[in-house]
Amino acid sequence: MKNITFIGAGNVATILSMELQRNGYNILEVWSKTEKSAKILADKLSCSYCVDLNNLKSPDLFIVAIKDDHIRDIVNIIQNKETPIVHTSGSVGIDVFSNKNNFGVFYPLQTFSKEFSLNFNNLPICIEANNELTQRDLIKIGNSISSNIHLVDSKQREKLHIAAVISCNFTNHMLTISEGLLKDSELEFDLLKPLIKETLEKALSNSPENVQTGPAFRKDLEIVQKHINLLSYDDKLKKLYSLISKHIISSKSDV
Repeated sequence: MKNITFIGAGNVATILSMELQRNGYNILEVWSKTEKSAKILADKLSCSYCVDLNNLKSPDLFIVAIKDDHIRDIVNIIQNKETPIVHTSGSVGIDVFSNKNNFGVFYPLQTFSKEFSLNFNNLPICIEANNELTQRDLIKIGNSISSNIHLVDSKQREKLHIAAVISCNFTNHMLTISEGLLKDSELEFDLLKPLIKETLEKALSNSPENVQTGPAFRKDLEIVQKHINLLSYDDKLKKLYSLISKHIISSKSDV
């Protein structure tokens, strides 16, 4: 599987294709629904590009790295049934390839942005395949860029993706909210950085459940209510604070 075609030219396709190329794989072609996006990535990889799924070259492997809700439609258009094909999604099952003969999932568990470089050395890559040969080939590709390979089926990966969204995307959104609150009071986000760093380090070196702190965890309901009252100018934020506080309180009660 030395010759790989990427279906997609977004964040995941860009970072993953460049990493595979650095590790000896030939990126044969890039497809995107827009010529501009396809050409930008193809130029970086010095490969050809295509905007017509019916006119794709024949690689050793197709890697579909596009928005989750487009995967099924795009896969159904690709006529090649024999060439192994995988997607990189955490939430889409392997059954999306029901009209193909050799298929799987190659899910790198990380947040991707074109603007930021990424160290793949210990990046978890979750693999699933419909047959042993495809699984073996995907593991080989995974091992070429990371030392952290896992066999994870679609049901497991679905739960893993939910956990990833909560721990990554939701956490970042909370930090965005915190930054906004500080700006409203003409305070710098830097004030929170030591606290954020300490919180994450504790959570990563222990079970997060064992290092939870704060007024909701202590059931300091007067402080919780005071904070809710201070957020009365923003109904959505007030409800969010209240909901999370109630969840923390109820979680402690369940222990």
